[in-house]
Amino acid sequence: MKTFRKIARVMLATGLATVLAGASLGAMAAWPDKPIKLVVPFPPGGNTDALGRLVAQHLTTSLGQTVIVENKPGAGSMIGSQMVARAAPDGYTFLVGSIANALNHYFYKKPMYDITKELIPVSQLVAVPNYLAINNNFQARTMADIIAYAKANPEKVSCATTGVGTSTYMSCEMLKSMTGAKIVNVPYKGGAAAMQDVMGGQAQMVIANEALPFIQDKRLTGVAVTTAKRSSLAPDLPAISETVPGFDVTSWYGIFAPTGTPPQIVEKLSAEVAKMLQSPEVRKRLDTLGATPVGSTPKEFGTYVNAEMKRWEAVIKPLNISLD
Repeated sequence: MKTFRKIARVMLATGLATVLAGASLGAMAAWPDKPIKLVVPFPPGGNTDALGRLVAQHLTTSLGQTVIVENKPGAGSMIGSQMVARAAPDGYTFLVGSIANALNHYFYKKPMYDITKELIPVSQLVAVPNYLAINNNFQARTMADIIAYAKANPEKVSCATTGVGTSTYMSCEMLKSMTGAKIVNVPYKGGAAAMQDVMGGQAQMVIANEALPFIQDKRLTGVAVTTAKRSSLAPDLPAISETVPGFDVTSWYGIFAPTGTPPQIVEKLSAEVAKMLQSPEVRKRLDTLGATPVGSTPKEFGTYVNAEMKRWEAVIKPLNISLD
């Protein structure tokens, strides 16, 4: 009798496990069956926001569910990133992350979340140069002129950047460190506000990856790009490295999910993002943002993020920069 009871318990447990597994697979097969939240950890108006809304628009069509963009700016993208890191890993909350996520891991002694443990890569969206531009009336017109002027006039040149802990902030700090120029780094809450103040004369120069359209329509004067080589999107602009050998900062953006999000969902979203980035309409829009589409797999993006983490650890630690 005991043997039969034991067999019955095993069969019941096995049957229940099969039912639960079937239910789980069924839920993932049905994903998404409600709106998805895409968190942008910067204010409206910048490249991160523009990319987030572009992604949301196309995924809404391809997935058949509304993708809602929610702006959660603050602390160099950490507030919005923490929100996603702590969200339920059910496939309904994602982050438009960036190089700032890697930088903040080393800028802060106690970051608000751990990118290495609480977020998983889905797909890299784009790679973007940062553009260094100046107020149209600023007397120093070239990279060499700006460095010489800043050395001759310590702390008289202000550089607007797009937030503490971002790649533009890092670009300014690297420029100061590598040249000895006494430039004042003024972090804003986003690129739109930074560029407005440079156009208005409150600061002499700006480093922002959304500056290309402002350079093209002459609202700002382009000086250089922060990437190691010139960008095909603005071939007439020299790289800072042509004046400051070894200088290289490339911005990137990608989709992240909370750790624990089902891999089937991560893979499906990654495939949809890659397909979206092949669209001629999307590529045309990315050209206006000065961005090069990527569309990597979760594994490829993970490898890239890990390489970026190692690279920036080696750069930031010797600078002894701490933002907390």
